[in-house]
Amino acid sequence: MANKETNEQKTWMPSIKWLCKSFLVIMVCLVIMFFALNFLLKPYMRDIPSEITPWLNNSQQQTEKGN
Repeated sequence: MANKETNEQKTWMPSIKWLCKSFLVIMVCLVIMFFALNFLLKPYMRDIPSEITPWLNNSQQQTEKGN
């Protein structure tokens, strides 16, 4: 019976420090993967016409006026 109690006491519980580190590693990997895929798949992305997306049309007109 005492052996069972010592085994239960030795179970691993993650600390807040470990959780923060693992979350940070996961987020950094996701950001790197996002930018890598964005760079690699850039030739395969389609151009969306500005008539479909008026909010993009407005920003393009503002950048053209600024130049």
